[in-house]
Parts: sequence; C-alpha cells; structure tokens
Amino acid sequence: MPDIPSQPVPRWLHAWAVLTVIVAAAAVVMGAVVTTFHVGMTDPVWPTYPWHLLLISYQEPSPGYIIEHTHRAAAYGAGFCVIVLAVGLWLAGSHRLALVALACIIAQGLLGGVRVLLNARAGPEYAAVHGIFGQVVFSLLVCLAVLTARGEAAEFPNPEYARRCRRTSLVLAGIVFLQLLWGAAVRHLYNPSAVRLHILTAFAVVAGVVWLMRTAWEESAGRRVLGRPLILMAALLILQVAMGIEALLGLYGSGLPPDLQPVTIGRAMVRTGHVVVGACILAASVAAALQAYRAAAPA
Repeated sequence: MPDIPSQPVPRWLHAWAVLTVIVAAAAVVMGAVVTTFHVGMTDPVWPTYPWHLLLISYQEPSPGYIIEHTHRAAAYGAGFCVIVLAVGLWLAGSHRLALVALACIIAQGLLGGVRVLLNARAGPEYAAVHGIFGQVVFSLLVCLAVLTARGEAAEFPNPEYARRCRRTSLVLAGIVFLQLLWGAAVRHLYNPSAVRLHILTAFAVVAGVVWLMRTAWEESAGRRVLGRPLILMAALLILQVAMGIEALLGLYGSGLPPDLQPVTIGRAMVRTGHVVVGACILAASVAAALQAYRAAAPA
C-alpha cells in the first residue's frame, strides 16, 4: 500500500496536490493541442527557458510556435509543483510516494525533450510514448490528491466483497489504459487496425464501468468508496463517446488521408477534448482502483 502516514497530512499539502493536478491538466490540454495542430516541432531547440515566450517579439513566431512553448511553460509549471509536492510528501513521511512522483515528472520532462531532439530518428512513435506517459503521470497526480485528502476511511462489509471490488476496479483501469494505447496509435500513427481496436475497446470500457457500478451498488460501503469516481466516469463516458464519434467522422469521413486534412477550430476542439476527457477517465478509473484497495475489509 502507498506509504501515506496514519496521521492526516497537512491541509496545505492536499491543497498543493490539487493545484498540481490543475497545472498538470493544463500541460495535458496544451500537449493535446500541439498534437492536434501538428506543431510539436515548430521549435527544434531544447531545452528552453520556461519564460521563453516573454523574451521574443509576438510578431515573429507562428501560432504553432506559441502553442508549443505554452505547452512547455505549463510543463515547467507542473514540474515545479511536483517538486514542492514531493518535498511535502517526504516531510510527511511518504518517502516512496515522494520519490515516485519526482521520478515520473523528471522522466516525462526528459521524454518531451528527447522527443524534440530525436524527432527525425524516433518519428511519431516517440511522440505517442510521450503523450501516453503524460496521461499516466496525470493519473498519478490525481491519486496523490486523493491520498492526501482528509476523510474517514471506508470499510467493505466482508473480504469477498472487497476482493470483487478491487479485482473489478483494477481490470477496468487496465482496459481504460489499453483504450488509451489504441487512441494514441490512431492519433499519432493513423493506424487503421488501431481504429478498429479503439472502437471495440470502447465497448469494453462501457461494460467495465457498468459492471463495477453494479458491484459497488450492492453494498452501501461500495457506494461510499466508489460512488463518486464511478458517477464521474459514467458522465465522462457519455461525453467521450459523442466526441469520439465526431472525431472519427471528421478524421475519416471526407475520404482524404487524415494527415492531409486541414484542421479547423471546430475539429481541433473535438479532437483535443476527446484526448483530455480520455485522460480524465483514466485518472478516475485509477483513483477508483486506489479507493477500492484502500478500503479495508474486517478480519
């Protein structure tokens, strides 16, 4: 289990964890915008200062240049927030969590930098890895916000019910992550097989959410532990399916190759929103699994 102290952590640490999630979400959003408009290599120089955009004339760079450097600035901000969060977790006694958070944000920053420096060799596959790991880091930060929140620990009524909830929630998180992999292959590689697998796995995600909700609602303790993340996931899924259909129609409905289609503002909003909502669903599924594992069953 994560090494959260038995005593409640300071309130400022939870507030900072929530702020870190917000800043990381901004980095995820801007990263999705970068990929949507294909502007990841508008500046092949790395590293740059976080305040790089303040040092240049706004009459010089293209919109893509500004988008890319806004993503970099948000990523720097997320990195700073995670460093402070890691220090706070360490001081609170959560040494492993502090090291994991710090290692993940450093790795993600290096992935982004190496993606810029090795773009010609690595190609779009490396950009896909950077995007996937970014959503994993975002999910981790959401879990840290959950772990640092104060509240009474829930308890499942019996060990068998606890095992069912934990097993089902873990399977659901795995399916959502698999769906993320197919989505990244569609978005970065335009892989036809990935499109089919992405659609099929979407049905599995919906079935997984329904099954976990059915399991959770069998007991009042299950509703207390998993109710909020599951309701959030269900609402996000409705929105995600609608945006996914619209994104696929926009990407493949015209008959033109996806990489040759012009990116309109409307299509960009749908595609970017689809990525961001997908990241939120992944984070909610991981948080649900975490909550299920934290809930103790009586001996």
